[in-house]
Amino acid sequence: MNDILGVEMFKKMRYNLFVNIKFVRKGNTKMKKILLLLMGAFLLTGCGSDREKVVIYSSMEEERNQALKEQLEEKFELYDVVVQAVATGNSAAKIKNEGSNIEADIVLDLETAHMANLEDNFALLSDFDTSMFLDGINNSENYFTWVKYTMNLIIDNKYFKEHNLSIPETYEDLLKKEYKGLIAMPDPKTSGTGYGFFLNAVNIMGEDKAIEYFNKLKNNMREFTTSGSGPTNLLKQGEIAIAMGMTNQGVEAINAGYDYTIVELKTGSPYNTTSFGIIKGHEDKAGVKEVFEWILTDFSRYDKEHFMPDQVLKNQKISVKNYPLDLTYADMMGIDDMKVKEHLTKMWGKVNG
Repeated sequence: MNDILGVEMFKKMRYNLFVNIKFVRKGNTKMKKILLLLMGAFLLTGCGSDREKVVIYSSMEEERNQALKEQLEEKFELYDVVVQAVATGNSAAKIKNEGSNIEADIVLDLETAHMANLEDNFALLSDFDTSMFLDGINNSENYFTWVKYTMNLIIDNKYFKEHNLSIPETYEDLLKKEYKGLIAMPDPKTSGTGYGFFLNAVNIMGEDKAIEYFNKLKNNMREFTTSGSGPTNLLKQGEIAIAMGMTNQGVEAINAGYDYTIVELKTGSPYNTTSFGIIKGHEDKAGVKEVFEWILTDFSRYDKEHFMPDQVLKNQKISVKNYPLDLTYADMMGIDDMKVKEHLTKMWGKVNG
């Protein structure tokens, strides 16, 4: 009984220290140092290790992960929340192999096709309020849509002006000899962005003609990059003049001072989606529920406002300068179907095996 009372007393004292540290964060520096020293003393006794740990596997970019970490530290001082950057393919493989025994409690920004394929590994989310989403955005009770991101051509204006090049308006335009060696596209086998362009072409042309098309386009390719950000990085390095990339990355480069233009093909902007959920069997942990609900209601809006503007939420704010708001979505039928993806990425071997 004394041991139990001691643990409870410690928890109360620890909580009070956290609250007081937060209270004086912008106030008395001397008092804050004293409180931090006291907290350090508690942690050194080994008693501080009973903080509930919440592990998040995130496939977001570094800048977005950093924003998430900073806000989690501010919001959840009573939990040990760990954000691990895990590539979407690796995350899916770990979930498939480890199931509910996986270290992760929450999976964030995983490509929706993977989420749909692994749906049975995620907990039911029917207790959470989803009224903030646009109608028709969510198609499962086991995961929610995280972002919808578009893809377009990103053009180097200076190069086009210096070489008097015309702006491409269609997939067919990209086959012009004047673009030889000037284009980069992510490989659909390793990038959701590359797969978005490929699937859109298949939906427009049919599978056989799309493969024939990309075999022709390969003659103008500087490189099929491994990652979705690869083409934009090559554009920044001056190695290409046309990047087939993510719209937000092109806008980010423009806002950083690069003389680029976002070009939407006449057939519209291809897109892909990612989702997030709780690993089945982990949903009853108090910390997991609290962190997930905060991500759903608070960080989700922050991420859309500052990083990923394509709309999935009602009353969604946008603070990203120069982001095109009048994009037309391309035909992306089958984007969330893993069987379609597995088949098409296998067929891609006929282009870039």
